[in-house]
Amino acid sequence: MKFSQASMAVVSLLGVLFVVEAFAVGPTRYVNDELVITLRAGQGSEYKILKSLASGTRLELLEESEGTDFSRVRTRGGTEGWVRSWYLSEIPTAKLLLADAVRKAESLEAENKTLRASSSSSTKISKSLKKQLSQLEKENSTFLKENIKLQDLARRPIELERENNRLTVEISRIKQDNIMLADENAGLRQSSVQKWFMAGSGVLIAGIIFGLILPRLRRNRASGWH
Repeated sequence: MKFSQASMAVVSLLGVLFVVEAFAVGPTRYVNDELVITLRAGQGSEYKILKSLASGTRLELLEESEGTDFSRVRTRGGTEGWVRSWYLSEIPTAKLLLADAVRKAESLEAENKTLRASSSSSTKISKSLKKQLSQLEKENSTFLKENIKLQDLARRPIELERENNRLTVEISRIKQDNIMLADENAGLRQSSVQKWFMAGSGVLIAGIIFGLILPRLRRNRASGWH
């Protein structure tokens, strides 16, 4: 199985993490690369075997016996007993470290894939949101234009009312002017009639006068000729 440089760096750091973890409760020891050792009730091969411990088994160190090569330990299951000290190591075996490192690397790789998928999904969502934002901006621009048109339409009744008032005043003035012109025309017509009447009367009177005078003139001329 091949790992990236980041994965190998994680594997390298895991050894340090295991060492640090040993100080959490008490000193920790691991069964070294020997295949199997025995956990006995006392310091010697004559004591009862309590448990067989495989390579890589994690143990809590309780006591190191002075003058002997035995150490008292406790298993994760709570069993306490004695084992040969030279079978113990302060760090896990290379095999155990590698297996744990591989598991962690695989977990990190899976998490990385999940994050990449999430990032890809986020990118798609971001593009979708940008597209929606662009569409909303276009719709907003359209709404603004329509709003301006509506404002213009809303102002038109006011302007029409003002124009109507102005025209009403203008019509009223024109009506007054028409009344004055009508009165003036009536006066002029009356004056003209009077003038025509007077002229006609004068012509009539002159005709009568001429009608009376002409016969006399004719008679006088006739008498003069005789």
